[in-house]
Amino acid sequence: MAWEQRKLGELGTITTGNTPSTSIPDYYSDDGIVWVTPTDICENITFESARKLSDLGQQVGRVVPKNTILVTCIASIGKNTMLGNTGSFNQQINGLTPNENKYDPYFLLTESALWSAKMKGSAAAGTMQIVNRTEFSELKTWLPSLIEQQAIGAFFKQLDHLITLHQRKVSSRLFLNKSTIFREN
Repeated sequence: MAWEQRKLGELGTITTGNTPSTSIPDYYSDDGIVWVTPTDICENITFESARKLSDLGQQVGRVVPKNTILVTCIASIGKNTMLGNTGSFNQQINGLTPNENKYDPYFLLTESALWSAKMKGSAAAGTMQIVNRTEFSELKTWLPSLIEQQAIGAFFKQLDHLITLHQRKVSSRLFLNKSTIFREN
């Protein structure tokens, strides 16, 4: 089956994040759901964040389900991740919650690098780049059948997992080597 072009807004629900008032400490807690900012995006799948929303914070934050793809659309355009659990995010981020009956979330996550390249190329010139929710929804992407999306998504998920394992192994060896050097001195 041929790949078809679709607008991101046709793939599911687009949500722009928000920031529950930081002057109300009860909106945040140590054991709430993740509340992602661009600085929290450092892995393909995000399970942790520096701040978390309490039950009260979730009532004013924009909460989305697991497998929502988060894309930074203000200033640091192009940092992308997928939520590993239910979460929320700030206004610098747009989230795409895909219709999983038609679209594979991990496939879309891999495609999000292409969306970011398009956004960077078309973002408003000036000191602050921004792609608003409407512009984000209008971005187009190419999609194969769901079965092919699932196969491609599974391949990249496994590849990303192997890369992460090897990165951790290298980091662990570097740490052990540094520890050995310090003990010898």
